[in-house]
Amino acid sequence: MKYNIAIVGATGLVGRKTLQILEEQGLNQNNIFPYASTEGKKILFGGKKLKVEKLTEENLFKNKLDFALFCTGDDVSSKFVKGLAQRGCTVIDYSSLYRKEFPLIVPEINMDDAVGNILCNPNCSTIASVMALYNIKNKFGINRIIYSTYQAVSGAGRDALKEINELKQENLKKLDFPIKNNLIPYIGNINASGRCTEEEKMIYESKKILNDFNIKISSTTVRVPVDVGHSISIFFETKANASWEEIRQAIEESEGVKYITHPMPLCSRNQSYVLVGRLKKDEFNENSFSMFISSDNLRKGAAQNGVQILEKLIEEKNDCL
Repeated sequence: MKYNIAIVGATGLVGRKTLQILEEQGLNQNNIFPYASTEGKKILFGGKKLKVEKLTEENLFKNKLDFALFCTGDDVSSKFVKGLAQRGCTVIDYSSLYRKEFPLIVPEINMDDAVGNILCNPNCSTIASVMALYNIKNKFGINRIIYSTYQAVSGAGRDALKEINELKQENLKKLDFPIKNNLIPYIGNINASGRCTEEEKMIYESKKILNDFNIKISSTTVRVPVDVGHSISIFFETKANASWEEIRQAIEESEGVKYITHPMPLCSRNQSYVLVGRLKKDEFNENSFSMFISSDNLRKGAAQNGVQILEKLIEEKNDCL
């Protein structure tokens, strides 16, 4: 059966990657409707040129859509997501706007939570982190997590990438400070507690996806001068006794995760896997370990995760026919 699928934000970094993965997964036999803030562009998809429609209520609501993937920010999602869902369309929203209100899904972990017409794609660093931790939590439990992230410039969008080699503060429009030869030690706004937006997201979203709000989680998020590929250093403490060998085995048995010696952004680029390595048992804290992970933030960190949700939903619909 063919489904009508909208890709909102189709001309952005994540929108284009979503279209690429839809084609790779053989979903191009469906009716694909690309939308963006400007109309007239044509996108090559499935051997055809698709015309991009301007994103307006009239254009978006005129088609009887079965699914919509919103590869956009909070501002766009706030205008269209709920209205589309009320019309019977299942929306997979990549923005952070509704992550506390609606199910937050990583298909390898909690697809059973995917109930209702609005489903949310988690934060890109959160996805990679919980993928690496999920099987460990199931086998040994987790008391404590400390995240330190090294996040690529593409995580801030296409316009930020244009500033990756800019050295003059006055020429910046997207980034707060020059990123070339630099690190920016926060992502988003800093609140009264001293935590920035990205840190708050990682803490809350990890607890929600892992279904454990008792885990103690701290996070420091940093923007680094890399174009694509987020990396995270993760320190964690298990509840049950575990050896280095047992933790590594738990990682290697995790769906969508690959253990390698040196996970790096260059290795993770265009990879569907979350790459995990540098596993160490802490010398001073009982049942404590650290590991380093890398993941393509545009792929598994965003587009691929959304397409995987879509695939599962289509499978369920087809099974009911």
